[in-house]
Amino acid sequence: MTTNRRVLVDNATLSGVERLIGESQILNLNNRENDILCFEKLITAILFSDAIVSIDDYKDKFRSERLKKFDFIDFRVLEKETYAALSRDAAEFAKGMVFSFDGSKPAGDVVSFFESLRIDPQLRWDVFVSSEYLTLSLLVADTKDTRYEAAIDSVFRAESTDHGAALAGETFSPSVYVEGRPEVADVKSLVKAFSSGNANFAGTASGSLLNRAIFGYGWTAERAHFYNAAASIENADAFLAPMRDAFCESCCRLESRSQVNGLLDGLKSRTQETLVKIVDASGRGKFAMKLPFFTAYFISSADNPRQCIDMALHARTKAEFRECREILHNLAHLSSADRYKEVNTILRFLEQSCTLLMNKYGVVTDGGPQVSISLGLTGPSISFGTKLNQLFRHYRHRPFVRVFRNIAQDMLNVERLGGLYDKLCSSMREHKEAMHPKIAVTPKFMERKENEYGRPAEP
Repeated sequence: MTTNRRVLVDNATLSGVERLIGESQILNLNNRENDILCFEKLITAILFSDAIVSIDDYKDKFRSERLKKFDFIDFRVLEKETYAALSRDAAEFAKGMVFSFDGSKPAGDVVSFFESLRIDPQLRWDVFVSSEYLTLSLLVADTKDTRYEAAIDSVFRAESTDHGAALAGETFSPSVYVEGRPEVADVKSLVKAFSSGNANFAGTASGSLLNRAIFGYGWTAERAHFYNAAASIENADAFLAPMRDAFCESCCRLESRSQVNGLLDGLKSRTQETLVKIVDASGRGKFAMKLPFFTAYFISSADNPRQCIDMALHARTKAEFRECREILHNLAHLSSADRYKEVNTILRFLEQSCTLLMNKYGVVTDGGPQVSISLGLTGPSISFGTKLNQLFRHYRHRPFVRVFRNIAQDMLNVERLGGLYDKLCSSMREHKEAMHPKIAVTPKFMERKENEYGRPAEP
C-alpha cells in the first residue's frame, strides 16, 4: 500500500534538537534531558512518516537559520486569517483551563497534568531568619536525588523560551482559583491572598516553580491546541514537544483516569506485550503501545547525534517502518461500518508490528531495556464538552488516530542511557553563563509538617 503519512513537529522540539546537535548554545544545563526527548521526537517523526512538516511561525531572527538546518522538513506558512483564527481558538482553550489550589495543594484539572509529569507540587512558606517566602516546592522522596525534578523544571523554562521566540500574540493565561478565595484570578492576586495573612511575607522564593508552572500550563495548553489544529489542516499527525504530549495525556486522564492508568501500568508490568487496548462498543478506543527508544539504538552505532538523523532518514525506507506506517494510516482512515471489529483487527496488526520493532531496534543498557510508551486514541467521532474533546475539536466527525508519548517513562530512559548519554551530549556547546538553575524541593514526609525552615502555605 502506498501511504503519504505526514507528521507535524513543533518549533519547541526543533529548538531542543538544535541544542543537542550543537547548532545553538545551551544555557540551562538541566535542559539536557528535555533536549534528548526532543531529539527522540524528531527521530520517531522521521521513522513513522513519509514527510515531515512544521509551521513557519518563529520570529525572523530565529527562523532563517532553522530553515537551512532542517532542509528535510517542509516549513508551511499558514494564511494570516487561518493563523489568527487558530491562535484565537487556542488562546480561548488555554484561558478555559483552571489552575486551582485547595489549601497548599493543587486541585481540580491541573492535578491530572502533574500526574502526567509525575511531580507533586505544594505551596509552602520558605523561612529564612524572620522572613518567609512563598514557594511552589516539589515534594520528593530524596532531596539529594532531584535530577528528574530538575529536568521537569527545565521543560517549564524551555516552554517560556519558546513563547519568547514564537509569533503567537494572543493572551493565553489559565484561570487561577483558590478554594474559599473568590478574589483570586491570577498569580498576582494569588500571592496577595496568601501573603495578606502573613506579617513575615517577604516575596516569592527564587527557586519557586509557581510562575513557571502557571505560565507553562497555559502556554502548553495553547500550543497543544494550536498544533493539533494546524496538523489537522495539514492532514498530518502532530508529534509535539514532551510537555505538550504530557498535557494531551492529562486531558485524557480527565476523561478516564482509571483507563489511562490501567493501560500504562499494564504495559509496564507485562514485559512481553507491546500493546494493550480498550475498545468500546462504538468503536472508539484507547491503546498504549510499547516501542524502542530509537535514540538509544541509533546513537549506539553513530559517532554523534547529527549522524543519527541521517541514519533515521535512511531507515524510514525499510519494510518494518513502511508496514507500521500503513497500519497507522489504516487507523486514520477507518470506514464507518463495523468499526469495533476493524479497530480491534488493526490494533492486533499494530501489536505485531511493535513487537517486530522491539526485537530489531530494542537496546538494553546497564540500566535496563530502553522502552518508550505512547498513549493512543482512535474513534468514530468527537463530541463537545470535555477538555479532551475541546483539544481535538478539529477531528470531530471523522475517525482519527493520535499518539502521544509518556514523558515520565522517557525521562526514565534518559536516566538509564549510561555511557550513551555522554555520547548524545558530545556535540552540545555550553553558553559562557551556563548553569544548573536552582529548584525548590521539600522532603515528602514534610508535606503536612512544619519546622524552622518551612511549612505548608494556607490562604
